[in-house]
Amino acid sequence: MHIPEGMLSVPVTAVAAVVAFTTVAYAVSWVRRHLDERKVVLMAVLGALIFALQMLNFPIQAGTSGHFAGGALAAILLGPWPAVLVMTAVLGVQAFLFADGGIIALGANILNLGIIAPLIGYVAYRAACRLFPGRGGRLAGAFLGAWLSVLLAALAVAAELGLSGTAHPELAAIAMGGTHALIGLGEGFITSALVAYLLAVRPDLVGEASPQTRRSSLRGVTLTLATIALLAASLSFLASSAPDGLEWIYFERGIGDAQSVAQAPQLLGEGGPLADYQVAGVANEALGSALAGLVGLTIVGGLLALVAWRRRNPPAPT
Repeated sequence: MHIPEGMLSVPVTAVAAVVAFTTVAYAVSWVRRHLDERKVVLMAVLGALIFALQMLNFPIQAGTSGHFAGGALAAILLGPWPAVLVMTAVLGVQAFLFADGGIIALGANILNLGIIAPLIGYVAYRAACRLFPGRGGRLAGAFLGAWLSVLLAALAVAAELGLSGTAHPELAAIAMGGTHALIGLGEGFITSALVAYLLAVRPDLVGEASPQTRRSSLRGVTLTLATIALLAASLSFLASSAPDGLEWIYFERGIGDAQSVAQAPQLLGEGGPLADYQVAGVANEALGSALAGLVGLTIVGGLLALVAWRRRNPPAPT
């Protein structure tokens, strides 16, 4: 669902950027003031995990694929504002280093995947937890929140395409909604599975029970999630090569203005040495994909760890 250059008009891109970066600035401020000490390291590891899982496109229907987004998972485990920061780091690294999503369109991608998706996922999850207390309610809320986060982010993309005049708004909404309703099922399954794991080993991290009920150390949890991230990045060559939902709808279904994308300026040319999740000069695609993934998740985790480190080490008063 990463929007490339040329799909959105200048006014839509500008408004989305203002909203996105204003929200991100608030999220940075909130994290530095309020982030739970237990979740400082978890934030960095979760960013790396989401980056890695996003590389694993899975087939949805004939000719298209989907991938995990992660906004709802980040919000469930960290809260909405840390989740915004996590997703911004992931999307920024993808745009600047991997040519995945446009740089000019980065504000719109952050708005859709980094703000709308986490906030919707968090609200739906918390509502389900209040209505259905207990483990079942949390798992149902995780699935519903993740599904809704993908669906509503997709509808936001459709609205932006319609406002830009690059796609028919009703056709875009129907196509994006239908395709991403299916992609959201995969999102819901992955999110609820990870929440189920944490409920089993560290229920306090998802808001259930008290820290005295811990069954595993936080270090053990972060090592497990980091291992999953490394495994996902290493297996990224197995991902489906079919276009993702947005590309398939816009180009293959022909509802969008393909010429506007073809003529759009590319600020980084061909995308640099890691474009398309490959390492320039590495002939083996499987190896190149794995190496690119490992570089990406390391950078994402490092950026988030830096924010957390600055929080824990505030500048001395002058």
